[in-house]
Parts: sequence; structure tokens; C-alpha cells
Amino acid sequence: MEELTFQELRKMQKSEARQDDLTDLGEKFLLRVGSFLDGKKDVDEREHRNSKRVFDKIISLREDKIVKNARLAVKSDVNASSLNLLPREKKLFRELKSIFEEHRDRIDGEVNGDLDVDLGEVEEDEEFEDDLEAEDEDSAEEGYEVIKVTSHVPEFMGTDLESYGPLDEGDEVEVPEENAEILVNRGSAERME
Repeated sequence: MEELTFQELRKMQKSEARQDDLTDLGEKFLLRVGSFLDGKKDVDEREHRNSKRVFDKIISLREDKIVKNARLAVKSDVNASSLNLLPREKKLFRELKSIFEEHRDRIDGEVNGDLDVDLGEVEEDEEFEDDLEAEDEDSAEEGYEVIKVTSHVPEFMGTDLESYGPLDEGDEVEVPEENAEILVNRGSAERME
């Protein structure tokens, strides 16, 4: 198994971000990443942290594409074998497709009057919406902070190796905590309460 490098991982992230389709990462991708991260854990903490962020971004981009394709698969002939899915992602794709099919069947049933609306299900949905609203109040991802820009900020590379900006006065944006601290200290942004 070929050793993974940070540069290769970064190249994979850029490729995943640029393409609409899932990129072919190879079946041993997760093993290679696991080995690479394990090797960096005690040797170079900063590179380990940055590599983990890049890996998480790759997985996040892929999850977005899997959700989109699972939704499309309900009405088309998209199947797991044609999508460059990692072995673990195939299960996620099938489960999401099934959820979307069930959802559409329930909607069609209600619209056509074939199904009675289950009031217990509606109450559960309302509780779920209340939970989502509570989550939105603390919406910043761990390691990130939402700030409000007070003066123009040119494009910059965040500590998560993502590019941010350019940002204009009044923009509200989620950036890594380290970058938020710098922007606030410079007077270019303020923390959101």
C-alpha cells in the first residue's frame, strides 16, 4: 500500500471540491489516511491536525454529493456502483435512497388522500424542529467561530487550509477560531453574541 502524503491529501481535497461527481479515491483510501494520521499523531501535531481537517473536508464534500445522488436515484437509474463510492459510503447511499423513497411515498400518499396523517408523527416533527432551532443558536462547528465583519477583508487562507473572502462589512462568516481571533484583534471583525 503506497504511503499517503499531505500534498496528495490536499490534492484530493481540491479535486473533490472542483468536481460535481465523486472522485475515485481508491478502495484503500481510508486505510491509507488512517496509517498516515497515525504516523503523524506523535511526530508532528500541527501536520496531524491540518491533515485531519483536510480529510474531514473531503468526507464532508463527499457526503454532500452522496445525499444529492441518493435523492436523484429515487427518480433515475443512478446506482451505487456507478458513483466511485468508498465501500462504507455504499451503505450510506443505499440507506439515504431508501429514506428519500419512503419520504416521497408518504408525500404522494398524503397528496392523493391514500394515507391518513399520523398526528404522532407530526408532533415528532415539531419536536425535531424545536431541537434544530436550539442547535442553530450554537451553530459554529467545533474549532470555528462566527464573526461579523466590520471592515473589508481581502481573501485569506484559513488555518484549516480553506480560502475565505473577500469579506465585506456586515458579512457574517464562520472561520477557524485562530483566524477569528486575528480579525477581531485587528478590528476587522467582531464576535457574534
